[in-house]
Amino acid sequence: MATQVDQKRLSAEDWRVGLSDEQLGEMLSMLKLCRYFDERMEALYRQGRLPGAIYSGRGQEGTHVGVAWALRKDDSLFPTHRDLSAQLAKGLDLNRVMANYWGRIDGYTRGRDGNSHLGDWQGNRTWTVMSHLPIAYPPACGAALAYKLKGEPRVAMAICGDGATSNGRWHEALNVSAIHQLPAVWVVNNNSYAYSTPNPLEFHVPTIAERAGAYGMPGVRVDAQDVLDVYRLAHDAVERAREGGGPSLIESVSLRWRGHAGHDPAKYVPKELLEEYMTEKDPVKRFEELLRSRNVVSEQDVADLDERVRAAFEAGYEYALSSPFPEPGDVTRGLYADDGYWAGEPGRGGGTEA
Repeated sequence: MATQVDQKRLSAEDWRVGLSDEQLGEMLSMLKLCRYFDERMEALYRQGRLPGAIYSGRGQEGTHVGVAWALRKDDSLFPTHRDLSAQLAKGLDLNRVMANYWGRIDGYTRGRDGNSHLGDWQGNRTWTVMSHLPIAYPPACGAALAYKLKGEPRVAMAICGDGATSNGRWHEALNVSAIHQLPAVWVVNNNSYAYSTPNPLEFHVPTIAERAGAYGMPGVRVDAQDVLDVYRLAHDAVERAREGGGPSLIESVSLRWRGHAGHDPAKYVPKELLEEYMTEKDPVKRFEELLRSRNVVSEQDVADLDERVRAAFEAGYEYALSSPFPEPGDVTRGLYADDGYWAGEPGRGGGTEA
């Protein structure tokens, strides 16, 4: 995750939005890692070498990395099951993420799950993912309330998809956060299709962002293919919340290149629209081209970066497969916080280290 910039508000006229060449390079590295991870995990899934399920976020990395990049380490992120790129940008360890997918003791859930339902609340302040959406919004509201009551300059950010905005939990969280002026940032990753339902059949307003007005908070709509624009708006919303200005709503518009899950071919998405996003609106490709045109990175820099990303993935894969399975006798441990099971890091031979 990039070092925080000094200024409180970022100018749209500054193309680098306050980031140094090094920080821009770090952002490109994260975007590349997230894209490669998604591609390789799908390949392993199709080959029958990855158990469980996959939930692709390919094509939406601009949203995930852009919003997470605006958070400090002590801020909290409440993601969904397809926001793993945001969690990696927030600081999750790739090796432990991959161990989680293979149900091993070194995964964040210590073998209790086999996909992206993971988090690291103690280390990187990322809430463990749950499927029923937008379940991340209410606990984010609670965290923001706790920060305000304690007088802590921290922010809670939650992400959901467009379909979840029709759920009562979404409206309740926005309403409570507005009433109490909580330090929260609400991100809607608008995929244009809630599973198979297009936006016009989800809500009877032109945009999700304009719903913010009903709750008395700012609402902005951003093209998620421009990761720096996403970052700028997210940074401003985060700092506004940190300074006591209350919550904001960000509608980040994109199109996921894959279906709801590994089993969904997404035939409901028009082929022409999908091809447009994959060829002309690729957020990773766009950002790489921008940095090249501005001489921030060279062709050799990108080649070296691609090799580092591949090596990191292969190392994570080997780490996952070499990690032990959890001890069957530990199945009832960790049900209560005071039994000590979740203290420290998992040991390579099972159990925990003090």
